[in-house]
Amino acid sequence: MLKGLLSALNKARVLLWVLILIGVGALVGFQVMAKLRQAEANLRSLETAEKVVYPVTTEVLRTSDWDTWRSYYGQAKSAHTQNITTYEREIVREVKADIGTPVRAGQTLVTLQVADRGARVQSGRTSYEEAQLDYNRKKELNAKGGISQSEVDAAYAKLKSAEAALRSSQSTLQRTELKASIDGIVSARNVEPGEIAEAGVPLLSIVDPKEMEAELMVSKKDISRINKDTPVDIVVDGVVSQGWVKRISPEAQSGSGLYPVVVGLPETSGILPGTYVEGRFRVAHQANVIVIPSNVVIYRGDTQSVYVAARAGEEDTAKLVSITTGEGRDGQVVVTSGLKAGDELIVSGNRILYDGVNITKSAAQRERSESGNAERADSSRAPGELQLQGEARG
Repeated sequence: MLKGLLSALNKARVLLWVLILIGVGALVGFQVMAKLRQAEANLRSLETAEKVVYPVTTEVLRTSDWDTWRSYYGQAKSAHTQNITTYEREIVREVKADIGTPVRAGQTLVTLQVADRGARVQSGRTSYEEAQLDYNRKKELNAKGGISQSEVDAAYAKLKSAEAALRSSQSTLQRTELKASIDGIVSARNVEPGEIAEAGVPLLSIVDPKEMEAELMVSKKDISRINKDTPVDIVVDGVVSQGWVKRISPEAQSGSGLYPVVVGLPETSGILPGTYVEGRFRVAHQANVIVIPSNVVIYRGDTQSVYVAARAGEEDTAKLVSITTGEGRDGQVVVTSGLKAGDELIVSGNRILYDGVNITKSAAQRERSESGNAERADSSRAPGELQLQGEARG
């Protein structure tokens, strides 16, 4: 019986300790939960007190046209030129023009010695006149039956031969006066009076500055995208004028592998022969694309992203959007995916942002944002509207 009593007392003691431990645990748990709730409340209060809102500048995206231009180089030359040459080797008697002299078509510029040529003309005229008399005499004799027809035919052949010789000598005499065949300006003088002019060697060169052109050497990758309707800008010393494609060679030059393209130059450009020019060809045109400033693109490894403004309840937040880009030029780049017309792009203040952070915009920007949101539903908007700042041109 004593053992049973001791056993009951031990059980009661254990039960008591269990109850005590449970009570202590509950008290400690209650205190811990109270402290956690207090800490959470303090943290929320601290977050509310220290909440950061980042000021940004935004633009509502719109579609625009994007042109791809390629620059190639060459030298200006006159479309019409003439080299004054002589038909035969002869002594130069007079040169009537110098470099820079304006000339007219038909004007005599160089005269050659005529002494020997004049003698040949006189001799040829005498021979022709004798052959004419001989033919007339034999023709009369044949009519009277005095000679045969074959003799008349031989006299006629001799007459024609003398006539041809006379015309040849007269033509040679005329070639002693070398004339301009075009209007223009003398660009080169290679002979002086008293010197011997060799056949086929240029004595003077004439260029017509009213119609200029340039031969530009174009690469294989762009030659197939250039035709006579391709727009081309001509740039000389920063001055831009509008040119046009005149001729395209289908054969590349040996060595360089480049294709000659001849471009016409406007008369008003004032470009002179020999001037080095830059020709900018529009080799591609894309309509209704999204173009953004290249400095807003964030590069992280192989990914590209930008921040756009988004609404989270009553607040404006920054949203990180992944994009892919295409061609770029002059601080702008084409976006091929990830953005669309109506998105509100953050264009400044974006370098310190993170996804979901609160942002603030000026009143003017908020008005543009609301206007842009309204335009998202407007499907009748004309294509090619200006993108951000001015026309997008790549």
